[in-house]
Amino acid sequence: MIESASAAPYCGPDASTQLLTLTAIARAGGAVARSKLRRYPIDDMVLKGPRDYQTEADRAVETLVTGALAEAFPDYAIDGEEKMGNRQRAGAPTLHVDPIDGTTNFAWGIPHFGVVITLEDKGEIIAGVTYDPMLDEAFTAELGGGAFLNGRQLRMQPVPSPEASVVGASLPVPGQVKSVPLESYHRALRRLMDTTSGVRRFGSAALSLAYVAAGRINCFFEDGLSIQDYGASVLVIREAGGIVTDFMGNPITNPGAILGAAPDLHDWLLEGFR
Repeated sequence: MIESASAAPYCGPDASTQLLTLTAIARAGGAVARSKLRRYPIDDMVLKGPRDYQTEADRAVETLVTGALAEAFPDYAIDGEEKMGNRQRAGAPTLHVDPIDGTTNFAWGIPHFGVVITLEDKGEIIAGVTYDPMLDEAFTAELGGGAFLNGRQLRMQPVPSPEASVVGASLPVPGQVKSVPLESYHRALRRLMDTTSGVRRFGSAALSLAYVAAGRINCFFEDGLSIQDYGASVLVIREAGGIVTDFMGNPITNPGAILGAAPDLHDWLLEGFR
């Protein structure tokens, strides 16, 4: 059993035992990922789809994480991206797991990736943690309980103008953009390049969204994300005071488009897709 008390410094002062347990398990999985970081030869990767890779580390981390979750939450369903320990529980809360968000970074030896655990109940994200193993940073949130980075509460800062923003965006692989015409996506991206103080592409959607909550970037958008990728970080943004929708301003879908931003930048970003 992974001890939840070890996660106390990484969560808010009123964090539930449930969130402490999720955070402790994410950190344990992160330790495994960190120990396996290297440049993987192409022959050592599994190609799950076009430009969609899996390494033995993805499987190892998910095996550890789902095993620990199964022990800690025997009545919950588990939905892991690599399907290493999935189980059904009709009507029960579901634990969604992305063992390494940013696998392409990881497989090429780039030390920027996250371990993500999201708790969903009755269609609503109620708790989650996005953990960066290389920086030992845990972005945590519970519905109605605020968002925290290593125990420090996150509150969205004002953005005076688009010109005073630094933004994050995906550079999509062929076939990834489905929510809007590809030219609309490219036009929105060019608008950011022409207007803002800089555009960043980090290679982990989960960490990029968490960075929005922390004010390290002022928005992030990507198409074709699943709840395993975005779940915990979407809750972190919302609990920090930010807004998350799809590219049209509608509720997000699984899978689908995600646009997370500071409130005073959100409408301006939506205009770029119209």
